[in-house]
Amino acid sequence: ARFQARLISLVDALLVFGEQGLTPFLLDGQAVVLEDYVAVRPERQSALMAALASGALEAGPWYVLGDNLIPSGEALIRNLEAGRRILATFGANAPNVAYCPDTFGHPAALPMLAQGFGCDVAIVWRGFGGASFPSVDTAWWDAPDKSRVLMFHLPPDGYEFGSALPETSAAARERWLSMHDALSARNRTGVSLVLSGADHHAAAPNFATALTALEDAAQGTTIVRTGLRNAARGVHEAVAALSERNASLALPVVKGELRDSYGYTWTLQGTFATRAHQKRTNARLERALLRDVEPLMALAWLHGGARAHEQSRDGSLTLAQLPALLQHAWRTLLRTHPHDTLCGCSHDDVAMAMDARQRRVAALALELRESAMALSLTHDGVRARAGVVRDDSLLVVRNRSSRARGGVAEIRLVDTLARVRVGPASAADTVATHAVSPRAVSSVAGCATQMGTSRVMHRRRESPQHYPENHLTREHLVLAWVPEIPPFGVRVLGVDVSNAGEPIGDALRANEHSVPPPQVTAREISGRVEISNGRLTVVASPDGVALMDGERLLERVLTVETVADEGDSYTPSLRGKALPLRLVSVRLGATGPLRAAVHLTWLWREARERIRVRTTLIVDAGAGHLRCDVKGTNARRNHRLQLVWHVDVRADHIVADAAFGPVLRTPVTTTSDAKPFELPPDTMPMHRWVAISDAQRGATMFSDGLAEAHASHQRLAVTLVRAIGQLSRNDLPERPGHAGWPTDIPRAQCRGPFGARLGLMLHGEWNDAILARAERTADDLLLPLTGESWSDLAGDPRTASGPQLNGEGLIVSAVTLSEDGTELVLRALNVTDSSTTGAWTLPSDERVEWCTSRLDGESQSTWITTNGEIAFAVAARAVVTHRVRRSAQ
Repeated sequence: ARFQARLISLVDALLVFGEQGLTPFLLDGQAVVLEDYVAVRPERQSALMAALASGALEAGPWYVLGDNLIPSGEALIRNLEAGRRILATFGANAPNVAYCPDTFGHPAALPMLAQGFGCDVAIVWRGFGGASFPSVDTAWWDAPDKSRVLMFHLPPDGYEFGSALPETSAAARERWLSMHDALSARNRTGVSLVLSGADHHAAAPNFATALTALEDAAQGTTIVRTGLRNAARGVHEAVAALSERNASLALPVVKGELRDSYGYTWTLQGTFATRAHQKRTNARLERALLRDVEPLMALAWLHGGARAHEQSRDGSLTLAQLPALLQHAWRTLLRTHPHDTLCGCSHDDVAMAMDARQRRVAALALELRESAMALSLTHDGVRARAGVVRDDSLLVVRNRSSRARGGVAEIRLVDTLARVRVGPASAADTVATHAVSPRAVSSVAGCATQMGTSRVMHRRRESPQHYPENHLTREHLVLAWVPEIPPFGVRVLGVDVSNAGEPIGDALRANEHSVPPPQVTAREISGRVEISNGRLTVVASPDGVALMDGERLLERVLTVETVADEGDSYTPSLRGKALPLRLVSVRLGATGPLRAAVHLTWLWREARERIRVRTTLIVDAGAGHLRCDVKGTNARRNHRLQLVWHVDVRADHIVADAAFGPVLRTPVTTTSDAKPFELPPDTMPMHRWVAISDAQRGATMFSDGLAEAHASHQRLAVTLVRAIGQLSRNDLPERPGHAGWPTDIPRAQCRGPFGARLGLMLHGEWNDAILARAERTADDLLLPLTGESWSDLAGDPRTASGPQLNGEGLIVSAVTLSEDGTELVLRALNVTDSSTTGAWTLPSDERVEWCTSRLDGESQSTWITTNGEIAFAVAARAVVTHRVRRSAQ
């Protein structure tokens, strides 16, 4: 709030004094500040629009200047989309520059992202300049799909290089000498870009005078005051002129991720586990929007009929509102993506604001999901509430994957026990919950089931035309071996129930699953627990945990370790050896027939500090991976807590999931000259998985969103908690000097509960087939089949399918709707190093039209009419986007 107040004064000064030599001014490459300004000064919007139109002010291309390594590739797209959308409301266009002046590294796919939004120049600072890169300030940067962008690298002082320019001649000459030396050392084109500003800085009133002094000092050098858009054009022209003069002076080509500035400037690759719980929540929220909400909105577009697209008269949400609400949800989530926020290197007040925004997105995603599902099932909640007797014997199972799936589904069934009234008359109501005879679930659609836990709770039954009803319910968590659910689709199933052993309803469907589930077994003998699904076997005892997968045996596969960390929010500083937590309890959990589990409790205690972790190892029927659910409580300060898989694999080959496909990772090494600057940590960023392999075998570790992993010889680890209490320290041997202001951040000690979902898959040598299996396993682990009771669902049980993607090596990046809700947007990614062909199949005979487009939605082909099949070719590691609309014919 204090920064917003300062922003108002900053922009007001630019608008009032802009004609007196304070322009052009770049609003840090992001459009969100425009919203923040007009929220307080709506009467100044016209003046702001005029300044943007004239070029006196520039904003964008991003909505927020976010982190680039932690968010998903789609989140980076939504960031650029939101930036353009906000700029359009102010009558402005974004500069055609991928402006990333302070991000702590960059994904390999950023050139592809830049090209997809019409950006032909990328300006970067951190992540480039280390020993693994050529010593130049300008280079071509190629993405894995061969997309190319011209990269300009800022000087060692980055975006602050040209700040606080002096006004006097003597000081200007001294400043120019140091600037000239830094710029000329790596210059290849004869042109350099210098940014004049810094964090939280308004325009300098003496800038024109200081610039004149600098021009006088820089005799023989032309200094041009310009904006970001024109600066990018100047760099391109310089590169073209260089090629014309001498073809042998062509710029070097850089490929892959930018994560090495060691010896040049601080890379700050130690932030991936700071406030790890927020990064994990962010990943879950991104998945909720990308794999739950958006595909269900597409399902409503395909199956909801005319009512789904029209404005309702009764206040129900339809596709008239859902796309706008979806964009609002994304903007709210993106406001937590600025790199200092998502990376956790901010004041505790910023972290608490992030928590609040994440809770808001979670609530909104749930509302959008339920509304889209109702539309896709043509369910009218108002009519159902008015005239249908409540019936809990129907449930809706949904598949959040791009392939049809059956098998184990996690079901939430609800029995209504009593209606709870509100108001003065409710004082006489008494409900003896223990006296209510609960219904037992005997099967789901005639399929095999496994009962889990039950609890009594209150649930509301709502309708936009009715006062809410509150019901006392018993909620059952059930596993069911369900029939195949179509891709990105839903299927309505019936539940067979009994009351005190007496049937109260016939089966609504016979067993439609032709293949019976494989049996899962569990047994406990003298404190030793063994669980198995016939392929994977886990044996746990107080001495440790063993895993068998076929003929492979890992005798001590799992440990939990803590090590002292005296670092700050940017950089770990590990002290001493990692200490294993003691395995103090081994207890049998679920016993089959669909799932077996063993609960392991780990403990560390020293003086008044304590860490308690429960890992639940799970094997499901038919699964080829081991699932590990983690719940713990941290009461230790200044340490790093990791879960470690000990495997029988050399780390000859390290591959990690990243934005728009996997990347090959090699350890970052530094020269001796880099030591005084910064030492790289032994960890790396991860999205959903990291794999190691050698010539004979491999292992892949999965995570639900923890952003820091370690991969080395026979070891895969993920950081559960990184507990630190200082924003910045200047006495770290790994990074001498302050990366930020010294500030106490006690909430970053992350004391209290934490949780995660992890997994391990053993396999052979890494290849495209194993990559495809890793992608399928990530869906099965992080996006399992789920179902829930659906109150008052009218009509017969039915199935609705979403778009299906076919093609070797192809995975879905997005299935969503356009901003106005009139078009489907289908985006596929080829994760292999070979070109391939694929096809989208739409589950309808309705004639539609499709075209290919850039990432920003700009059409790249003519519209083609089809009855539902969209065939296409895609290059290696490339993304292809299709827009689909209903045919006017």
